[in-house]
Amino acid sequence: MVVLPTGSGKSLCFQLAGLLLDGPTLVLVPLLSLLADQLRRLREAGVAAAELRGGQKPAERDALFASVASGRVRFVLATPEACLVEGTLKRLAACAFSHLVVDEAHCIAEWGDSFRPSYLGLGALARGIGAPVVTAFTATASEPVIRRIREVLFLDAEARVVVGDPDRPNIRYTVLPVLVRVRAIEEIARGRQRPLLVFCRTRDGVEVLARETRRRLAEAEVLFYHAGLGREERAAVERRFLPSGHAILFATSAYGMGVDKSDIRTVVHADVPPSIEAYLQETGRAGRDGKPSEAVLLVSREDERFQDDLKDSRDRDRLARMIGYARTTGACRRRSLLALIGQQTEGCAGCDVCDGKAAAAAPGEREILRFVAAHPRRFAAERAAEVLAGRRTPRTARGFLDGLRGFGDLAGWERTDIEEAIRELVILGRLRIAGWPWQGTLTPAAREHPAGAASATTRDAAR
Repeated sequence: MVVLPTGSGKSLCFQLAGLLLDGPTLVLVPLLSLLADQLRRLREAGVAAAELRGGQKPAERDALFASVASGRVRFVLATPEACLVEGTLKRLAACAFSHLVVDEAHCIAEWGDSFRPSYLGLGALARGIGAPVVTAFTATASEPVIRRIREVLFLDAEARVVVGDPDRPNIRYTVLPVLVRVRAIEEIARGRQRPLLVFCRTRDGVEVLARETRRRLAEAEVLFYHAGLGREERAAVERRFLPSGHAILFATSAYGMGVDKSDIRTVVHADVPPSIEAYLQETGRAGRDGKPSEAVLLVSREDERFQDDLKDSRDRDRLARMIGYARTTGACRRRSLLALIGQQTEGCAGCDVCDGKAAAAAPGEREILRFVAAHPRRFAAERAAEVLAGRRTPRTARGFLDGLRGFGDLAGWERTDIEEAIRELVILGRLRIAGWPWQGTLTPAAREHPAGAASATTRDAAR
């Protein structure tokens, strides 16, 4: 088992070995995008390689196995599901593979026990094809993940583990608590270096955030990428993003393990990722050229809600550790990340905590709380947002609101963003909706009687 940080040459390790061994090499990858990228790179290097995937016609499969049997193909790239189809395993065993490679092996622990049960069959696959050498490669792995890989792939047999230094000193780590994710991403896009990669938890989240960010920035090079796109659609996005020095790409983990772009300067996680392994693997997409880069993690109430909805206790525990990391502002980010995978480092090459810039509050939070404290039980959310945004309208003029303390404190924000931030603060219990006779107005949490607070509803804040 080989554990090396993203960008340190794991693929070269098994590709070089495959060229030196007598027989062919079978490489298992988790995603078709990664399969296509590795296949392209091998062929560009003049190495004969083929793909085994779902949806192939019988004639294509026959041609594939014939080329392997004749020695013309040195590498076969496949997903676990494609190999475990009935009848395929027998044909794979006849290929006399010298080497079985499981790339991104942390997926065994990440996905095998949940939505990719084919990963739990990799031990049987390894025995079935009879390859004398079986290796697993991953960018990061904590001790529990390493144990799970051993159980599933090596069936508790003796397996040597080679671990490289997981630290990426050219990446600076930052965590931002947020009330409005799209607003935070807009600010990052305007102020951080590009190319910029934004990871989102879901395909819907990818598309919604990408389209809204494109509207706000009024830029064409705001793209999105996920496994739900067709092959040609993904290829078109890659053709635009890979050569660009200014583009922004919103993606699911389908990009994180799919496409190599060495000059990504900033990686943003719009949602807390499911595990430390996923986070380090995905942030490792930044700065693969060795130049200074940044990883920015956004954390919000939605992450705790998502954690509560997880049914598997192991998934909840892994996410809880990541949320705990994100919510802590008193410990070095780099040391904390490495400690979560059982590693240590002597010093920090850059993080918001060690630089004294860790954010204790979400953007807009102080301004909203200060405004409501100055004007308790006076404004509902919509009017408060109008004043905080500094909008001079006939209504604000009639009420002399443009002279109020707090007017324009959030100038530059869209009014709907301020309203969303207010709703989040109500849900979090930092603000309350006043009861009768101030029905629907905002008041600091400490000023509202608990009985009145219990009857308030969050929809009142949208008035």
